Amino acid sequence: MAGLETIINVDDHEPARYVKARLLSRAGFTVYDAANGSEALSLIGQHNPDLVLLDVHLPDMNGIEVCRRVKSTPASASVIVLQISASAISAPHASAALDSGADAYLTEPVDPQVLVATVKALLRLRKAERELSGANDRLKLLNKELSRSNEDLQQFAFAASHDLQEPLRTVTSFVTLLERSAAAKFTGSEKEYLQYIADGARRMRALIDDLLRYSQVGQRPASLESVDLNALLPAVLANLHEGMLEAGAEVTYDRLPTVTGDEAQLVQVFQNLIGNAIKYARPGVKPAIHVSSSTEERDWVIRVSDNGIGIESDYLQVIFAPFKRLHGHEISGTGIGLAICRRVIEAHGGRIWVESIAGQGSDFYFALPRDAGADVDLRAN
Repeated sequence: MAGLETIINVDDHEPARYVKARLLSRAGFTVYDAANGSEALSLIGQHNPDLVLLDVHLPDMNGIEVCRRVKSTPASASVIVLQISASAISAPHASAALDSGADAYLTEPVDPQVLVATVKALLRLRKAERELSGANDRLKLLNKELSRSNEDLQQFAFAASHDLQEPLRTVTSFVTLLERSAAAKFTGSEKEYLQYIADGARRMRALIDDLLRYSQVGQRPASLESVDLNALLPAVLANLHEGMLEAGAEVTYDRLPTVTGDEAQLVQVFQNLIGNAIKYARPGVKPAIHVSSSTEERDWVIRVSDNGIGIESDYLQVIFAPFKRLHGHEISGTGIGLAICRRVIEAHGGRIWVESIAGQGSDFYFALPRDAGADVDLRAN
């Protein structure tokens, strides 16, 4: 550790100053001696030391005043000051020294090993503080760069999604015209090819729409409000009404809390989770979905349970990734819905996860910070 650190050794008593200088030099420090406060301040300005070993009693000004000047000067404010005084009058001086900004205080007589060990300990702490400060500065810079990259990526996704829609509409329009005007002239294989084009265009349109939605939910909502989930859920079910009727799905829910969030984004979360529960039903089994809630430390935890096909354990950690689909085109979708759910919940300061057994259904959970002022009695009907 020693070898680079510089110490200003301030003491008007020459023998004591010599002994301390010798001890610190042998320990590997670079030492400059000062016999009074003015000389000490001059040396501090010249050498920018790491530590000042400062006697309280000096002929021109006391060590407490020297310390105050050192700590009040921006260029030297970070210099460590270790003050020393005679034991007989140590208590009032110790208090005054520490109040003036001293980092530590020792009383005479000081054991030589204790003095060197104290100096090394103070320098280690200061080194750790500087390293932590440097790490924090680097982290701030990285966060700023990451935020900028995320913004650029979102803007790119938005622009790409928007710009791709026009040529895709053109493809879809001409495929439709071909189907209407020339389908009778096509062979069976040609009609099949045309259908492939139409299906691909529809899937691409769905993918672009979902990519656009995904790019728009990457940041914390600009405005948060109290959202009564009991009032929100019927609106979600109205949006899913046609799919529920077709599948014969039953959706029930308990008394739910009022949370703080963005209502439109929370609608997306419930619509994706309940919509998936309907979509991934077990063959021959009518979907049964139940929404409930509980409290966990400072969070509301919302649970969406279903009796569907479930998820293999190997995939529980990856299903929230964008475009991750576990099934082929026999089940419609782009694989973006759960990724949107995760982005929305994380933007609200929460988290989302799933528990599932293949063939027995899934339980999707998401937690949102609980506002004590918005608590409700979940036992009420």
